[in-house]
Amino acid sequence: MKSRFRQSMGWLHTWAGFAFAWLLFFIFVTGSLGYFENEIDRWMKPEIAIVDDAIDDFEILNSAKQQLTVLASDAEQWYLAYPSKRNPYIKISWLQPANAELGMPKQWHEEYLAPHTGKITPTRETSGGETLYRLHYNLHYVPAVVGYLITSLATLFMLIGLVTGVIIHKKIFIEFFTFRAGKGLRAWLDVHNVFSVLPLPFHLMITYSGLVLLMGISFSPVIDATYGEGKKMHRQFYNESKTENKQQQTINLNTADLSLKAELSHKPVLSLKTVLTDAKARYKNQTVSYLGIIDRNIADNTEQPSFQVWLDGNEGIEFATLLSYRLVDGQIQLEESLGKTHSAAKIYDILEHLHEGLFADTYLRWLYFISGLLGAAMIATSMIIWVKKRQNHPTKFIILIDKLNAAVVVGLPIAIAAYFWSNRLLPLAMSNRAEWELHSLFIVLAACACFCIVRAADKVWKSMLWIAATVYALLPIGNMLTTEHSLLASVQQGDWLMLGFDLSMLCFAGCFALAAVLLKTGQNETELTMKTNVKKNMKGVIKTC
Repeated sequence: MKSRFRQSMGWLHTWAGFAFAWLLFFIFVTGSLGYFENEIDRWMKPEIAIVDDAIDDFEILNSAKQQLTVLASDAEQWYLAYPSKRNPYIKISWLQPANAELGMPKQWHEEYLAPHTGKITPTRETSGGETLYRLHYNLHYVPAVVGYLITSLATLFMLIGLVTGVIIHKKIFIEFFTFRAGKGLRAWLDVHNVFSVLPLPFHLMITYSGLVLLMGISFSPVIDATYGEGKKMHRQFYNESKTENKQQQTINLNTADLSLKAELSHKPVLSLKTVLTDAKARYKNQTVSYLGIIDRNIADNTEQPSFQVWLDGNEGIEFATLLSYRLVDGQIQLEESLGKTHSAAKIYDILEHLHEGLFADTYLRWLYFISGLLGAAMIATSMIIWVKKRQNHPTKFIILIDKLNAAVVVGLPIAIAAYFWSNRLLPLAMSNRAEWELHSLFIVLAACACFCIVRAADKVWKSMLWIAATVYALLPIGNMLTTEHSLLASVQQGDWLMLGFDLSMLCFAGCFALAAVLLKTGQNETELTMKTNVKKNMKGVIKTC
């Protein structure tokens, strides 16, 4: 009975992985890049002026307010992002209201400020790191809901594959320390076990949390059954489920901080400077990351604007503290968000923070990134194993799958490199430039598939690996030739994000080149083994005769 059960789990493990293998590889690679979306944004906007020395928070606020007053006087929301380690620049953003006469929808805008002059620094239009990250759950060229449903289904199959993989490997930890090099299929199975077992807790967490984060779409019939169908009823569900637990207090001017009292001049009038002064006095050991104004220019004037201050978190998985100030009946009302009210929503928040890793420092973010790439490698080796198990009796279909495996496993990194190359090579004044950056990714991915299909089966993997090594090795050179940045200039200017990106590209190039060399060595050893076996068989036949 146990034997039959494990055999059935083995069958389920194989086909659950095979069904969505290429899509899951795509999800893991693009999702892993999301852990460095800010750093990718920085590289794709090389014109941004970085803040390399200390600047007073109020000086930054004055510069931002001047620009926002000119550019977004009628905007509903204003935001100012202060410089940080991951984002060493000043960014302002605003929500522009819709304009029916001009046919313009409500949309967000953002600009970057020079640190000392406070003037706008023009930057190129780009899709950036965030769009690359969003690919892992909403895909592209399909409606968002369809993308969510497809990725939810793929994630479910991934979870099934992980659970069944643990079940069928009863010696999973013993096999983890086993590697039989030069043993063909057995060696690939050993590599697959290493990539599967080492980051197994991460894989389980990231897969289960990803499934939960998309449950609003994948399990929408449950919401329909409880709240009713339609966007309005779903909005009611989301509003109730995401209710914030807020600690409220009224600021008393008689006991307020002296600097705040001086700012208010004994008259309760709120401003960004006022709330910044109060927040810095209350949280002396925390760094301000964002300032914002919500509900500006309300037509009916029924509600006063809300002023927000975000402070960087310093412990646990919470990545920020939110303070909200509002005038209520002539008094200043302060609200501090303490997380979600309901237990289920709290668990959802924990899983969301764990999944996205926004709280992580540099070292933990690298651990997230490497674990994600190991997940992609686990899927890639499973695709290779599936083909190798059937190579004794190769058919046109098996050969085609092997070529398409190369197109996905190596072609996707090449396509991502093309995405970066397009950022440097497309004309800056090009219409829809950001969209064409993303188009270039999928065009190159399709070109890789076509190349692999027409390429000889025994040369396709090696060719693709050398192409990948080349395009990544040349990226820092392309960056140097098309911008004012280079490896040496980044060191001299202290632009560590730009330097880190270029060095990472060289590291990836080295990895692909090493893989190509190892593949060539493995093929030579295989050919030598086959020739030796043929000679032995011929000698046996001669002796028999």
